[in-house]
Amino acid sequence: MRTFTLLMVWFFITGSLSAQNLYTQANAASIENEANTTTGWTGTAVLTSDNTTAQNGTYSLKFTTAGSGREARYSFTAVTGSVYNISIWARRGVVSNNPAFANWLGVQGFSTTLITTQTWTQYNFTVTATNTTPQIRVYAGPIGAASGMEVFVDAISITLQTPADAEAPTAPSNLTVSDITTNDATINWTASTDNVGVVNYSIRQNNVTVGVVDGNTTVYQAVNLTPATSYSYTVVASDAANNVSEPGGPLEFTTATPAPDTTAPSAPLGLTSSGLTATSVILSWSPSTDNTGVTGYNIFMDNNLTGTVQSTSYQVTGLTAATSYAFYVVAIDAASNVSDPSDILQVTTNDPSQVIEYTTNNANLPTVDWSAANLYASGNVGVGTSPSSTYKLAVNGNIRAKEIVVETGWADFVFEPGYDLWSLDEVESYIKAFGHLPQIPSAKEVEENGIALAKMNQLLLMKIEEITLYLIQANKRIAELEELSGIPSTQDKGIAISY
Repeated sequence: MRTFTLLMVWFFITGSLSAQNLYTQANAASIENEANTTTGWTGTAVLTSDNTTAQNGTYSLKFTTAGSGREARYSFTAVTGSVYNISIWARRGVVSNNPAFANWLGVQGFSTTLITTQTWTQYNFTVTATNTTPQIRVYAGPIGAASGMEVFVDAISITLQTPADAEAPTAPSNLTVSDITTNDATINWTASTDNVGVVNYSIRQNNVTVGVVDGNTTVYQAVNLTPATSYSYTVVASDAANNVSEPGGPLEFTTATPAPDTTAPSAPLGLTSSGLTATSVILSWSPSTDNTGVTGYNIFMDNNLTGTVQSTSYQVTGLTAATSYAFYVVAIDAASNVSDPSDILQVTTNDPSQVIEYTTNNANLPTVDWSAANLYASGNVGVGTSPSSTYKLAVNGNIRAKEIVVETGWADFVFEPGYDLWSLDEVESYIKAFGHLPQIPSAKEVEENGIALAKMNQLLLMKIEEITLYLIQANKRIAELEELSGIPSTQDKGIAISY
């Protein structure tokens, strides 16, 4: 009886100390339940059960490369943060090319291990699970290995070494801030410690998580901040078992105050009118540019403010018939900087008493002498085509006239101080990129939309004036070079050039 009791105690103790093998599928590499199958293994290599040689029992698993297929994989159920001992017996085949254990997923502590011999060898790994389905992989050969390369594995065991990790990392310490600007800052801290390992840090801004970095990173770039604003940051560490540290910090700082904006927008260009009636007119212009952004445009009529808009057009109403008005526009930004005015546009409203409105009722009346009367059409007119909703006059054909007068801005702003003249290198880069001059519409645009002659004349004059500035610069440079080289100046002298 005593002997039986001792045997039972021995069995209980040894049974308790023996860890359960988590490699449970019945296949050729199982220790307890060997079978002539490859159950549980998947992959791109050719997977077979082999009975020609085995480390344990009758069978072993054989993995063979086939084309680009070269790997076999096996997953097991784990507890995140727990440590596992993995033992695999392996050997190369007679025909082989650097087989290896590589690219395991869901574990920490693993590194690629080559299978180096044709003799059965035990390979042992101690890893920490980072998710609930870790994956072990065996490669029958490296990338580019020929088909037919072999590797054998057998007697696989996966046992739990320690229970799930319940210990949280220490709090990150020594939070500091540097490189503070109006909109961003750099936050640094001293790394946390953990019994297994820190996997990430969560960065909290005013108690709201705004970013996560991995466990090897102890710096965070805070961006999209508001100028002259106070912020409070804390950092918490997490491990693979989702244990979270106490927050490190708080770190408090205030973003920089931006320098006052003293740069005014550029002057609006190309002020034009359309839709003219006896009492109203529509004004349009090209948008201005600004270092921070244009917020609106003020429209002046006879030097008096008549309206403010954010768009680049404005309808003036309440005008008097047969009256001349002078309009100009200025741009404003958020700091109330005001641009130079646009060119002045003179507009004279229609005089209803001097025109006869053309209608279907009076088009052919003998009492209306159209050869002596002025013609007024309140709608859009089409000649040889349907009237356009975009243009007051649409003509499908050629127009012949002794003179056409257009009212538009001119391009003398090129000669004003501070004009942003592109360098020739910049012009060349633009031409290579887009195939046409800056500010000049492309051939495709003209083909699709036509071309506004008044606007185009202004743009062409602008380019002529820019060319003049380039020639003046070149002339000065030639004079400087001649002076440096001692060559008599050729400026303002006729020079014969032979071809």
